[in-house]
Amino acid sequence: MDRFLDKIFLLRRAPEADWPRWKRAAYAAWPIFLLACASVCMGLLLLVFAYGQYSWGAFLEYFTSPALMALNILPVAFLIFLFYGLTGRAWLAFLLGGGAALGFSLGNYYKLSFRDDPLYMEDIFLNLREAAAMATGQHYDLFMDKRVATALICWLGGTLVLFFLVRGRLRGWKGRGTALVVTVAAGAALTPLYLDEDTYDSVGSYEILNQWSATQNYIAHGFFYPFLHSVTEFVESAPEGYSAEEAEALLSQYQDADIPEDKKVNVISIMREAYADFSQFDIPGLDGSGYDLYHSLEAESYHGTLLTNIFAGGTVDSERCFLTGDYQVKNFRSATNSYLWYLRDQGYTVEGSHPYYQWFYNRQNINSYLGFERYRFYEGDYEKLTSAALPEDSVLYQEVYQDFVANKATGKPYFSFNLTVQSHGPYYTDAYYGQYEYLTGDYSDECKNAMNNYMNAIMQGDAALMELVDQLRADEDPVVLVVFSDHMPWMGDSNVFYEELGLDIDPGTEAGFRNHYSTEYLIWANDAAKAVLEEDFTGEGPTISPCYLMNLVFDLCSWDGPAFMQAMDEMMEVFPVVTTHDCYVVDGVFTDAIPQERQDLFRDFLYLQYYWRSEFLFEEVLG
Repeated sequence: MDRFLDKIFLLRRAPEADWPRWKRAAYAAWPIFLLACASVCMGLLLLVFAYGQYSWGAFLEYFTSPALMALNILPVAFLIFLFYGLTGRAWLAFLLGGGAALGFSLGNYYKLSFRDDPLYMEDIFLNLREAAAMATGQHYDLFMDKRVATALICWLGGTLVLFFLVRGRLRGWKGRGTALVVTVAAGAALTPLYLDEDTYDSVGSYEILNQWSATQNYIAHGFFYPFLHSVTEFVESAPEGYSAEEAEALLSQYQDADIPEDKKVNVISIMREAYADFSQFDIPGLDGSGYDLYHSLEAESYHGTLLTNIFAGGTVDSERCFLTGDYQVKNFRSATNSYLWYLRDQGYTVEGSHPYYQWFYNRQNINSYLGFERYRFYEGDYEKLTSAALPEDSVLYQEVYQDFVANKATGKPYFSFNLTVQSHGPYYTDAYYGQYEYLTGDYSDECKNAMNNYMNAIMQGDAALMELVDQLRADEDPVVLVVFSDHMPWMGDSNVFYEELGLDIDPGTEAGFRNHYSTEYLIWANDAAKAVLEEDFTGEGPTISPCYLMNLVFDLCSWDGPAFMQAMDEMMEVFPVVTTHDCYVVDGVFTDAIPQERQDLFRDFLYLQYYWRSEFLFEEVLG
């Protein structure tokens, strides 16, 4: 075999001293050329794992974007050439570098298969225990299918081909060092491209996949590209001067407090999709009487205004700020501190419902990280209860009540968090599908149709909510009901209908900012809860950020709560509104900058918030 291969100069183990320059150059370029070809083939091959168990069409879509393919192939080439510089042998570089790339791809493939959740950079660092469980089969049974078998055969076959076709090697530290430097330099030069948000948003194949699903959005970008880009979500910059020890010392000034047994009332919370009380604005032609039911509930509740981080979308921001106490949220990839974990530690059943797809905002996985024991979704559940694409609030609320009643058999106090979806946009502009017209007057047909469709949906929701309230009112067990909204509704491209309605939503002014980001909240209690807690649950509450809403609930229930909440109670007195848009309410004054005399206290706020997001404190509850 050696004698035969030596007849072809490119396949010799070493160049001859008397070779001409062109021949030596061709001999040196030969392994680079073959490794580049092998890298491209391996990168293309690994794309068969990127789409998981979704349609084969998703794989074919990758080939419609040369830029997307290149961004997924280059990391594979980087790994292979990195090992070429380390080992000097092409076949070994392909075996090790290609094997590493295959390993990452398989990890993503199995994670998609088991949990419909892709592999993020953060998983490598924070979910080692889960990864070990997957690898050992502790929770999941790894499988061999045609894709896996084909990839393994091609990887080993490619290694064998390179073993025979590239018999020479990089000799000496200069040759290998040069290869390493060039490879690392190329990787460093490309890093900004992989992290750039504009590039990421502009490259993606959505013909088959849904960009609003976190998982499908990831898949639409392949695997290696979104995996590397996910470092932008993993890396959260600590506040300037942050010290974990100092933050821990700040938190240690407070002590977790148990909920007294005789004060453990049930809490049902509902976040209503895009609910806005337009009757508070002077809109000509708008019949505000439709809000009479909601206003009657407000009158017997503790109620106020939320100033959120979001407008017309981004539901999970308000949702997760409420559940965690964080004023800004991150891409949760592991168990994270929340008030749900605290309630579980206090013996509560913690569950909820959202009659929509579990993949939306990756709730099927993230809700467990937040501490939910059970969560009901559209798939296999609400889809059996209604044929509506956006299940009605009336269906949801009755299931919420039945779950509350069912929990009584456990003897445990109950907490649930539920999201409506009936009033989700877009609101049809081609026709109005209700009967009563809430908006009339000199507006475009599109504006009136959208507004009337929206109002019709939320008025139906109000009627359903009052049915739930009446059930809770008659229930002998103490119940506190928390109702709030995530954000203002979406009203046409560029929200042109707000302009037509005469609403100032310019966030550059205080009035516009408040209109842009304001929603409502109310906290209501039945007579049994009022008697137990000795609180009437009425009155006007403060304007706050969603991260403080649970503080108000605990305060009305006379619960001190965990140490973090106690610290935030004091912060709320000074900073009741803290947004991600650098707008605040400080000592009752709306401002775009923290006053000098409050800088030190706000630094403590940021330290405590970052520590709470970064250091999981409920390991015993997690088990």
